[in-house]
Amino acid sequence: MKIILSNALFCMSYILSAQFLSAATTWNGGTSSNFGTAGNWSNNSPGNAADDGSNNLATINNGNTVDLPSDYTGTNTYNLAVGGNSTLNASANFTATGLTVQDTGVVNLTDGAFTLPKTSANNNGQGSNGTLSIQNGGILNISGGSHIFNERSTMNGTFRVTGSNASIRMNQIGGGNGTFDFVFDAVGVSGVYGNLGFSWLSIGASSVIVDGSSYTGGAASFTLFDGHGAGNTPAASNFTITGLGDEGVDWTLDITNNPNGPLNDTVILNVIPEPSTTILLGLGGLALILRRKK
Repeated sequence: MKIILSNALFCMSYILSAQFLSAATTWNGGTSSNFGTAGNWSNNSPGNAADDGSNNLATINNGNTVDLPSDYTGTNTYNLAVGGNSTLNASANFTATGLTVQDTGVVNLTDGAFTLPKTSANNNGQGSNGTLSIQNGGILNISGGSHIFNERSTMNGTFRVTGSNASIRMNQIGGGNGTFDFVFDAVGVSGVYGNLGFSWLSIGASSVIVDGSSYTGGAASFTLFDGHGAGNTPAASNFTITGLGDEGVDWTLDITNNPNGPLNDTVILNVIPEPSTTILLGLGGLALILRRKK
C-alpha cells in the first residue's frame, strides 16, 4: 500500500512539474523573425505560456532580433521578457499581461498600439498583471504609436521617448531610479501622461536626459510629464539638457509639485529665444521699418 501511494505521489508530482515547466515558452526563431509565427516559439505561441498562471513567461533572449510588423491577435495572457542582448521591434498592435525589459534587452515601439491591461476595473496600480519593469541595463524606446501601461511600473533602466509621434499613457510608476531619455525630433518630443483615473507618477528618484540637438522649431512648450497625485517629480538637478543652447535657442523648466493636491504634477520644458537673439530680431525689424520710411 505504501509503495502504491508513493508511486501515485511521484506520478502526480511529475505531471504537475511537467505542466509547470511547459507553461514557459522561449523564442527559438525556428521559422523566421516574426513574433506572430507559431514555429518561432518553443510552445508554438507566446500565449501558450499562460496555462500555469504563475510561470506564464514568454522569453526572448540569446541575442535574437524579433519583429512584430503586423497585429498579433493571439491570446494575450502571457508575460513577455526581452533580454540577453535581444531586441524586439514592434510596429503593430499587440497586448501582453506584463512586460519585463531585462539587462541588455531592447524593446522598440515604433508604431501601432501596445497595451498592458488592468487587472480589474477597481484596481489602481496594485495588480499582478499589467506591470512594466525596465531592469538596470534594459531599454524601452518609444518613437511612435499609442501605448498604454496599466498597473505598476518599475523603472531602473532607460525609458526613452524619441520624437514627437507617440502617445504614452501610464497608470502608475511605483518606483525605481532609472533614466527617462527624451530625444527631440525637428518639431519636438512626446510626453508621458497619466492614464485613467490614477496617474501616480512617482519619479522623484529618476534622472532625466533631454537631447534637443535635432530641434529646429521656434519658441514652444513641451510637457515631459503630467500625472495626478504623485507629489514626487524630479528636481531640476536631476535634468541634463543638451542641444537647446545653440543658434539662439534656450530653455527653462517649469516643475509643478502638488502632493495630495487636486492639481496634476507636471514638468514642462519651455524652449525660448535667447535674449541676445530677441534683441537682434528687434534691431532687424527696426532697421526694416527705417528703410521703408526712407
